Amino acid sequence: MPKSSERHAVIPESHCDILESRCYPMISTLRPDGMLSSNPVSIVWDGDKIRFSTLKDRMKYRNLLADPRIALCAVHPDNPLHYLEVRGRAVLEDDIDRRFVNQIARKYMDVDEYPFDPPGAARVTVTITAEQISTPYMGKVGGPRD
Repeated sequence: MPKSSERHAVIPESHCDILESRCYPMISTLRPDGMLSSNPVSIVWDGDKIRFSTLKDRMKYRNLLADPRIALCAVHPDNPLHYLEVRGRAVLEDDIDRRFVNQIARKYMDVDEYPFDPPGAARVTVTITAEQISTPYMGKVGGPRD
């Protein structure tokens, strides 16, 4: 059995459309008190890794520094029964030149630069390495029931 750092699960083609869409997945991190914390994020998927951006003063950043385990649940924006869950580890990387957060802004906001950070805000790119993936499919809302 490979170590968790060596495992890498692959998103099946049947669910790539979710990650390519403008969905807002929920990520869950572990707080210092042992409780879970969940937040919506904007993502970019490059066909292999899922990435999102956060500020260094956010709790999710501090949570991931302490414990890199993360779960993400992404729902197709047009069909809430078509979703995937990714469980894995997060890798944090400074986004000093804001290149990644601006990529998010182009995908989700159709603007070249992310406009909402206060002056001097420090950003990081969070890359999720998938270790386990669940991809249930229950049909289409309003469609026939099996």
